[in-house]
Amino acid sequence: MSDDVSMGALSGPIGERVRQSLTAGCDLVLHCNGEFAEMQEVAASCPELGGAALQRTARALASRRPPEAIDLEAARAEFTQLVSGRAGAATG
Repeated sequence: MSDDVSMGALSGPIGERVRQSLTAGCDLVLHCNGEFAEMQEVAASCPELGGAALQRTARALASRRPPEAIDLEAARAEFTQLVSGRAGAATG
C-alpha cells in the first residue's frame, strides 16, 4: 500500500505518481486530500484490483481482528501526563 500520493513526496502529475507507486510494487494507492479532480485522476490511473494483489488484500482483510477494549479515562490521563512533560520527569 502506498502512502498518500497527494502529499508531494513523489514528483509529477498525480496520475504519474499513481503509476510510479504501482510500478514500485504497491497493490493499493492512497489518496487522502479529498480534491475531487485528483480523485478522478487517481481512479482513472489505477487498474481494477485483481490477481495476486486481490489475493493479498483478501488475506490482509481476513486477518483483521476487533481492537482490544480500552479504558478511555486511563488513556486520557496518560495522554495528559505525556503532553504535560510530567511523564519524563517522573521516569528520571
